[in-house]
Amino acid sequence: MPAVLPWPGRAWLRRALMIVAVALVGILAVPGRAQAHPTLLFTTPAADTAEAVSPSAVVLVFNEPVTVGAAGLVVLDAVGRQIAVDRVTTAREGRAVTGRIAQALLPGVYTLRWRVTGSDGDLVESSFRFAVGAAIIGESASQTPAGTAWPVAGLRWLLFAGLALALGGTVGARITASARAVRASLPRIRPWIGLGAAVGLAASLGMAMLLAVDAGVAGLLSSQPGRVALVEAAAFAAPLALTAGGGRRWIWVPLLAVPVAEGVRSHAERASPGWGGLATAVHLAAAAVWVGALAHVVRAGVTWRAQRPALMWVVTGYARWAAWLLATVVLTGAVSAVILVPWSGLTTTAYGRTLLVKLALVALAATAALTARWLLRNGTDATHRVALATRVEAGTLTAVLAVTAALVSTPPAREAQQFLVPPPPTGVVLPLATLAGQVGVAVAASDGQLVVRLSTPRRDNYYTPGEASSYRLAAAVLPPGGDSPTELRLGGCGEGCFVAPVGWGSGENLVTLRVLAAGWTGGTVGLVVAWPVTPAPERLARAVEAMRAAGEIIVHEAGTSDTSAPWPEPIELRLSGAEFVATEPYSSGVAPQVVLVRADDSGSRLAVGFPAEGRYVELVLDRDGRIVEESLADAKHLTRRRFVYADQR
Repeated sequence: MPAVLPWPGRAWLRRALMIVAVALVGILAVPGRAQAHPTLLFTTPAADTAEAVSPSAVVLVFNEPVTVGAAGLVVLDAVGRQIAVDRVTTAREGRAVTGRIAQALLPGVYTLRWRVTGSDGDLVESSFRFAVGAAIIGESASQTPAGTAWPVAGLRWLLFAGLALALGGTVGARITASARAVRASLPRIRPWIGLGAAVGLAASLGMAMLLAVDAGVAGLLSSQPGRVALVEAAAFAAPLALTAGGGRRWIWVPLLAVPVAEGVRSHAERASPGWGGLATAVHLAAAAVWVGALAHVVRAGVTWRAQRPALMWVVTGYARWAAWLLATVVLTGAVSAVILVPWSGLTTTAYGRTLLVKLALVALAATAALTARWLLRNGTDATHRVALATRVEAGTLTAVLAVTAALVSTPPAREAQQFLVPPPPTGVVLPLATLAGQVGVAVAASDGQLVVRLSTPRRDNYYTPGEASSYRLAAAVLPPGGDSPTELRLGGCGEGCFVAPVGWGSGENLVTLRVLAAGWTGGTVGLVVAWPVTPAPERLARAVEAMRAAGEIIVHEAGTSDTSAPWPEPIELRLSGAEFVATEPYSSGVAPQVVLVRADDSGSRLAVGFPAEGRYVELVLDRDGRIVEESLADAKHLTRRRFVYADQR
């Protein structure tokens, strides 16, 4: 059997594999500079702002070069429909990502999602919101949280008056028709149904025009106030068409859409969905019938004043209706008041004071109605006094309609204005963040305003948004030297976004937030808002340089994704200052928000914000500008670090 000779290539292969192994060991053994994920610095459109017109392009500026695919930018509307973004590319040596929005965006709220690859090869993605069109959804974009939109209030008064003449006129016509059925010689009293429908149609179209001026025709069609105005216009136009066609019998049916639409858009519906809207709709319908029927009866009284039996007939018939209408108006009005106004707000808010005026007028109208009813039961020679009481009742109810119109155009005591995105800040913005249980809490404090954004870890994918989360928040602030905290009046500014007016005291203001989120663990957290603050971008740049020159450092690090559970034990890391700072979002020395919170002989404190990414950092610096403490928060995690330098060991 011939001997097996060794294959010459085997020795060569063993040597090659050895060389590769040595090379790999050498490469892995050499400490390289740690790489941070790319950090989004600036965006166009800006995060959580409203653009007056539809933006034509998207620009994202990062702290390092990135690469992006053709589908790296995605715009989603409020219901999750994708809007095409094409011509996605990079510029400025790879630090900027640009894309063209392929169509004009209608007024509303949009989410821009981005996905890029950093220089370390890792895929990074996130999202932010922006709005197009009017920033405020309401009756008027210019109204203040505590004021009344008077042009709209005037149109509302005309709309309610038209509804009363049209809807109440049908009831009044039945009362006078019963008298003429007994005595056919009585002059016919024609109801003002057509006049009321015309007035209501003009008022509803006027409100639609105001909304179109604010938000454009597309905004009129897409917003709830715009759709309500159009429904009301159609409801008033229907009786005019039925009258022209001779169909008077069912002329009142389409008019019922008006109180239903008002219930849908009412303050009470927003405060208590379902019951609040129902109470408002019934309240308005009863008041309209009360006023309109009375107006028709007063006209009959003037026309039939020489026919005393006929006059007493119609007044008696109206009194039976008025008793039930009065009870309905009082009951539903009380329900709405309980929903909307706390006791303390009756005298301290514009809505509460206006409500008190309405209650006084309703009481006066009720007194006049009850007086007329008492006179009818206790004397046959009381025609003049009955007529006087009825006229007082009619005049008072006309005023009640005017006050009601003002009420629906005034933000209630329990409700602050609702915004698509937060109102723009005034002056410097102080960014702070933490976790409340599993819920991310980001705070933006500015002159006269506090914005709180709540977020939970995403359960969706890049292209398709998940279901909207449900958040609840209560907030209070204790000013410097104060004895008791003041509860803040929170308004909405989108999903998980809350805004409140607040006057910051000079010094440390303690803000307490009680956070709830459906399906997640919430909690109560406290944040210190030091005021006033100043921009300090140069301090962040100096801190980054000081860290790069620091040599070896020891970092004690602890992190959590649920602050309701005990914190884990800190771990100890040994690395150079340059290696550490290279992994941080502020590694370039630049951030969108850098604010000096405190500075003294021992050092300083900085608040650093990346709002487009939802990442926030608090840094405590020593007198040499080195970081001695760091707190880093995002929607999922809260990390705290303490630093020890060679000269401190």
